[in-house]
Amino acid sequence: MTYDRSVRRIAAAALVAALVVFILLTRGIPPPRPNPPGTFSFAVMGDAPYYWWEEIKFRRVLRELNANELAWVVHVGDIFWRPCTDDHYREALGWLNSLRHPVIYTPGDNETFDCWQPGSGSFAPQGRFASIRQIFFANPARSLGRTAMPLASQGGEFVENVRWTRDGIVFATADIIGSMNGMVKFLARTPADDAATRRRTEAAAAWVRATFAEARSANASAVVIAFHANADLEHPPGDAFHQAFQPFLATIGEEAARFVRPVLLVHGDGHDYIVDHPLPQRNITRMQVPGSPLVGWVRVVVRPGAANPFAFEEYVVPRWKYW
Repeated sequence: MTYDRSVRRIAAAALVAALVVFILLTRGIPPPRPNPPGTFSFAVMGDAPYYWWEEIKFRRVLRELNANELAWVVHVGDIFWRPCTDDHYREALGWLNSLRHPVIYTPGDNETFDCWQPGSGSFAPQGRFASIRQIFFANPARSLGRTAMPLASQGGEFVENVRWTRDGIVFATADIIGSMNGMVKFLARTPADDAATRRRTEAAAAWVRATFAEARSANASAVVIAFHANADLEHPPGDAFHQAFQPFLATIGEEAARFVRPVLLVHGDGHDYIVDHPLPQRNITRMQVPGSPLVGWVRVVVRPGAANPFAFEEYVVPRWKYW
């Protein structure tokens, strides 16, 4: 009799434990967050996943994004850490294309310039930029994602710079990356690398000017520009680190001051979630997304025409959560 009761207790405990494990493994994601009346929202993410365990968390982020009503998703670069192979690019492209929303991607330094590092494959950076453009921007007039959205591309060498409009707000991406905008020295660096960085930065500045011209022509109520780099916006314009991002930053400052209306800069690279006003032009808001070891996204709620049209909500997968 004692033996039977002991066996039943063990069996009951095992059943409870199995039930708990089943609930944890099949537990759903949080319910979708409705957009307040008169608004729409979009998501921004970047700088993840870097490691295999972050890929597990990233899959949860993708499920969260698919569960929410979002106009689109922006990935501001660093789609992985290493290696910089075409197969790894295609794997990351598959993650983005699994989203039911339009996806707009602008490259980061991990998958382009930093590929010179031995752990990343010792690639020539400009060759990796070319491969990124072929794989991710085969049709630059359309977004990624299961529901493609039409985009205007800068074209030419810099097809990755794109622009679109919704509800009187002009949105654009600019290929400005971390690692001092690709100016970090490395053993195999050549004058061609320096020239390529100058061309890319000048093209981004020209795209910013064209974006603000479009906004003025359309009487837009706001402008949003997305890029990868944390360009050290808090420091004075003469700061040496700042110089790696000129004339891009100078153009943003000049055009924002002329535009007067709200301007939002969204970027990654720093890995800490920040919303602030680091530039002298007080109509500029900066939002930096969280990044590795934090895996998550930021929801930007937009109220078109409002004096302060942007509100921000950070969503990060808890460090202990893998389901």
